[in-house]
Amino acid sequence: MNIIGGFKLLMTAIVLVLIFTTASNAWADPISIRYAGTGFDTTVDNLGDGLPANLSLADAKGSFGASKVEVSAEFLYQDADCKDGYEVELGIFYVASVTTFESGSQLFGFSNQGWMCLNADNGHYYGHVDGLFGGGTGKFAGATGEWMTDFDGQNLEPASLIPVGFRSIAGVIKGNVVFP
Repeated sequence: MNIIGGFKLLMTAIVLVLIFTTASNAWADPISIRYAGTGFDTTVDNLGDGLPANLSLADAKGSFGASKVEVSAEFLYQDADCKDGYEVELGIFYVASVTTFESGSQLFGFSNQGWMCLNADNGHYYGHVDGLFGGGTGKFAGATGEWMTDFDGQNLEPASLIPVGFRSIAGVIKGNVVFP
């Protein structure tokens, strides 16, 4: 092999490495959003298990100018690895979320993977959800990607009022958004 042939081979290899290295992350951007707000139970119980769908509305700050996170979630009784004292163990049946940004663009999220633990004596809860982004509006039209959130909060009404209750919620969303 002559020097020119070797140089062409080396340049081809470098270009291929650059293409394949950047292709996997070409339009993926990390996302990190901190949120805090309130949640409440509805009277809708799709599973008939006494655990109604609930809504959470939160102010947000973070990537891309996030300003608001709204979530609809329904839980089901399921074993979870909870800390001592957190005797109510729940799994995620379905979560749908809308994150709104200062620009007015919205990013949609979905999940059926996660868990939550509740201490029925003091009302504190915590949990984790893994999900996927599935489109949106404006900048996020056609966006995909994955996300996760860790959250916790406090039920603010007496346990006797459950399942219809009012609560605080706070957490962090982290993941990657892939733009079309």
